[in-house]
Amino acid sequence: MGLMLAGCVERECAIVSGLDAASCAALQAMQLPASLPPAIGNAKADDEPAALLGFALFFDARLSAGQDTRCASCHLPERVFADARPTSVGIEVVARNSPSIYTAAWHRWQMWDGRADSLWSQPLLALENPQEMNFTRLELAHRIAASYAEPYTDVFGALPAQLAQWPARGKPGDSAFDSLSAADQLEANRVAANVGKALEAYMRRNAHRRGAFDEVLAGTASLTAAEQRGLRVFFKASCAKCHSGPTLSDDGFHDVGVPPADGKPFERARAGALEALADSVFAANGPFHDGSPIASTPAPAAADERAYRTPSLRNVSRTGPWGHNGRFATLEAVVDF
Repeated sequence: MGLMLAGCVERECAIVSGLDAASCAALQAMQLPASLPPAIGNAKADDEPAALLGFALFFDARLSAGQDTRCASCHLPERVFADARPTSVGIEVVARNSPSIYTAAWHRWQMWDGRADSLWSQPLLALENPQEMNFTRLELAHRIAASYAEPYTDVFGALPAQLAQWPARGKPGDSAFDSLSAADQLEANRVAANVGKALEAYMRRNAHRRGAFDEVLAGTASLTAAEQRGLRVFFKASCAKCHSGPTLSDDGFHDVGVPPADGKPFERARAGALEALADSVFAANGPFHDGSPIASTPAPAAADERAYRTPSLRNVSRTGPWGHNGRFATLEAVVDF
């Protein structure tokens, strides 16, 4: 007979699963809620027209320098919105493994190092990364005006009147962007932020819903004998210390000693991400955050130097290779490590 976990009182866990009361409560807390958490700083996150705009943008390769790379190049629907590569390939091969977006709406931080503190700001980093899509926010504004003016204005209001006079390409650090007036820079940034918010609205429509594991936690399904043994080991080995909560991730950042890719130096991971986030105009304490302000970014600590976010274990059998640099080809290799 399979293991039933409904109620999960101490007596039931001790007799059936061998879990103590604290582990039993932690297990019950892994059930995915029926609804998504509120979006961070995006008033359009659950707006259907915004999601439709985001859908079109997600699959549009014209948002890349070579017009051959799209968000879906690294987040393929048929690969649970990952790409099954050790590290992703955009304009060039990048250093990080592409995570599935199925759990993105549940996470407080985005990307392996958390350099995005909202789901809407994350794609803006990919758009302007020279290795990923190598686009710029001025190019993005011109593309929106040329191809998406009507759906954009329906959701976010009029595009800037002066947009047609902006240079064809440019982002902060480029003379073309930096020479614009402060007012024009603000409006270009606003268009980019709105594009990110439309993309978040689409990605939230693809969020993971309750699955077989949640049915077990709800008491409407059961685990096999082998799964029961695995569950006991999962808690005994303290896997649940970090792989906890509804996404089976504590959303924290930890240095577990994953080596860098062959021939590559260690990256600064969370520490470098926090420094970059502190300078981002798209951060959750910045001018494009909708709603109540969010506290400023914490300063990096020594423990952040090689720390990466705990990955979700939902759909884990389908999201390999594993690790922030994709160095583990099998789940057995991850567990052995």
